[in-house]
Amino acid sequence: MTEHSVQHPYAQRNFATRIVELLLYSALVLAPGFLGGLAFFFVARAFFESAGTGMRSFAAAILPLMVLTFMVAPKIGRDSRRVRVPDLPMWAEIAVMAGLGIVSMLLLELSTSVPIVELVLSAGFAFILYLWLGGKDRAAPYCLGLVVGALGYVIIMGVPHA
Repeated sequence: MTEHSVQHPYAQRNFATRIVELLLYSALVLAPGFLGGLAFFFVARAFFESAGTGMRSFAAAILPLMVLTFMVAPKIGRDSRRVRVPDLPMWAEIAVMAGLGIVSMLLLELSTSVPIVELVLSAGFAFILYLWLGGKDRAAPYCLGLVVGALGYVIIMGVPHA
């Protein structure tokens, strides 16, 4: 008598669920990594131009993080899990951040004397950190939207020349 292995009906679903969870966790790491990495790149590039330009770029990148710290520091000792971001439908949260992803990619080609690129990238990074205080479930749609927007831009427009 031969032995048949019966595959559980949910085994395939569990595999698909694991893939989706892996993609979700990847987006939760990629989104802040993307914004933070690009902000760091632009600050470093500004310092190679001149010390004054570099300091200006650094100030623009650090400002949103300081504002975040100012907003969150009083809550750290108390209930730091309470995040006051309006509850939108998930599709709206993803759409908002997809728009930010597209704008971030468009800004990579912008060259002005005002370090707007660093400011926007750092503000997005600070916003995602703020959402992370409320847990990964709160930050997930925003991170996914940012990654979708940036990838969609690259697919349609190509890689921006920074």
